[in-house]
Amino acid sequence: MIVRSKILELDKCLFEQEVLDIYIPENPVVECRTAIDNDHVHMENFQLATSGMFILQAKMNFSKPVHFQTEIEGDAVMSQFIFYGPCSKVNPREVSRHNIRFIPSFNSTLEIQHGIDYHFFIAVLSKEYFLSLVKRDSLLLQEFIEQLNLGHQTSYMQKDCTATFEMQQTIVELVESKKIGEIRRLHLESCILALLMYQFEQYLEFRSDSGLSFSNEDILRLEQARIILENRIANPPTQRELASELLTSESKLRKDFRRYYSITINNYLMQVRMKKAKSYLLDERLPIYEVAALTGYSHQNNFTNAFKRYYGVPPIELKN
Repeated sequence: MIVRSKILELDKCLFEQEVLDIYIPENPVVECRTAIDNDHVHMENFQLATSGMFILQAKMNFSKPVHFQTEIEGDAVMSQFIFYGPCSKVNPREVSRHNIRFIPSFNSTLEIQHGIDYHFFIAVLSKEYFLSLVKRDSLLLQEFIEQLNLGHQTSYMQKDCTATFEMQQTIVELVESKKIGEIRRLHLESCILALLMYQFEQYLEFRSDSGLSFSNEDILRLEQARIILENRIANPPTQRELASELLTSESKLRKDFRRYYSITINNYLMQVRMKKAKSYLLDERLPIYEVAALTGYSHQNNFTNAFKRYYGVPPIELKN
């Protein structure tokens, strides 16, 4: 299997990776980080390859539209994630979607818009390796595997779903891992299995909630809840206080928030706090004690522990 991609406007190959179809545990894990920074393209790439799989994370934004050409030679199962939102830091709203697809050899070109921050994460698994991870007679995968065996391009979910907090955390853990050697390979495999599990699990939840709908009033209330949480991270309301402010019950707010955003209120608040903390540390170069206070932690040690759990490194490492 060969995976390659390039930006047509630059006429430059971003990567070209040959991956063995058969998974061989003894094969090494090879990592690579690259960057492009010019007047039109700002991109950071993380690549990881070993037999049976290829991982790509790309964070990028552009000052004008560009075209990505991607080509895969050989059958591949792809766990795909995309996160995107306006480059403006004023009340940013990140959108996400994900799916699992079987793609026989293909060559496609996609236009990427300017003025938007994109974050792509793709795990490309050879057909043989994917089938070694799952039960071929599983009812959970029956239709997907039938199409795979026929060589027909297919998606596991009819519609892309929103990436959950657990999925995002697993991606961060995989990319930021400091493990090496055999432990790195085992950790990589566990992260890929966790991502697939979360995707399968969410699909089952989606099927069971397929009759669920939200009224315009419900949606407005949930958007207000999100804005309140984002704007008050230093002193956030309790869930009971938030429900009271929005004139709804605490149980309904918790349930609707989880189903609408695919994340719990507590996990969303943690996500917002950690992203804001990272911005304070890297962009504004604020001292750690001040970042802790601004993100709602009365003790610096509590903030440091929370930050390390979320990103895998203590905040002091971002200051160095």
